[in-house]
Amino acid sequence: FHNPGGFPPPPPEVDSGAIMAMYNKYKDEEEEGCIGIDGILQFCADLDITPDDVRMLVLTFNFQVKSPVKWTQMEWVNGMTRLGCDSVDKVRSKMLSLQADLVDPTRFKQFYAFAFDMSRADGQKVLDLDTAVQLWRLVLKDRFHHLDAWCEFLETEYKKSITKDTWMLTYDFSVQSNADMTNIDLDNSAWPVVIDEFVEYYRVKHKV
Repeated sequence: FHNPGGFPPPPPEVDSGAIMAMYNKYKDEEEEGCIGIDGILQFCADLDITPDDVRMLVLTFNFQVKSPVKWTQMEWVNGMTRLGCDSVDKVRSKMLSLQADLVDPTRFKQFYAFAFDMSRADGQKVLDLDTAVQLWRLVLKDRFHHLDAWCEFLETEYKKSITKDTWMLTYDFSVQSNADMTNIDLDNSAWPVVIDEFVEYYRVKHKV
């Protein structure tokens, strides 16, 4: 039917008792009201994926959790309900469509920003370079022509932490730069210095 308000459809019916039973299986034994790292690892094992699988990052994005190592009871219940899942099998089946949702550029950019925020150490506003490179290889795989060269440049030449601004502009650059970077005009560049330096590095190395 016509939906003039543009509201999302209601989530499928779920068994709230089953969702709570799952929560009780994974909840932290010592800290009340949350699933801690041991429970998250057990959840990953039950899903048959590793914690560093990009599908896990996509799932936490959809759960809207605030911490990668501690999920509150409310985040768990609301996340599972929103996804229409009340079993491990349903979560596993849902993962494919959650990744398919990221085809939408706006949705992907939200996920990309979330990945940065989730990966920062407590109290830090920047990502250490090793973490940033690992994360870029995870989230920009098959999306950025120059991913390997970019990571190599950062590790061998740049060697600094990554700010949120640099993180977000790298995504814009990955979308806008063509395969041989001939559409990047350094004389009239609005890119941050690190990207200008990368373009120069790439052109020298590849004789573009």
